[in-house]
Amino acid sequence: MTDRLTQLQICLDQMVEQLCATLNYIDKNHDFEPSSINEERMTDPQATIAPSEEFSNVIDELSTDLILKTRQITKLIDSLPGVDVSAEEQMHRIDSLQSQLLKVENEKIEAVQEKEKLMGAVNSMISEFTVGIANSRKPAGDLPSSAKEG
Repeated sequence: MTDRLTQLQICLDQMVEQLCATLNYIDKNHDFEPSSINEERMTDPQATIAPSEEFSNVIDELSTDLILKTRQITKLIDSLPGVDVSAEEQMHRIDSLQSQLLKVENEKIEAVQEKEKLMGAVNSMISEFTVGIANSRKPAGDLPSSAKEG
């Protein structure tokens, strides 16, 4: 999962893409409407004009997508730390987190020291054990000559 700022950046990028796609759709599929009553209606034989109802439905869908993305961005902005929090409160929070981090770091150092101590003890026990096994397997001495013959 990404952090909120990265999510916000992704949402902003998506919104810009949606806005560009919407403007592109409008540019390529709009009908030529006169801007005043006295102006003639223009035509372009190369243009692909969408039927009025289809154009209206697509515009509604694209605008709804933009509104939803705007709400998502607003929600992400509201969830960012520091919103409605004073600088003093943020500094207090940082100090608190820093002291917690130091405490955990000291506990880690103690745990590592304990581990090293235990590892030393285990290594010592293993060494004693292997020396004991080695000593128990040494020949007890030369056997008597009568035992060798029989």
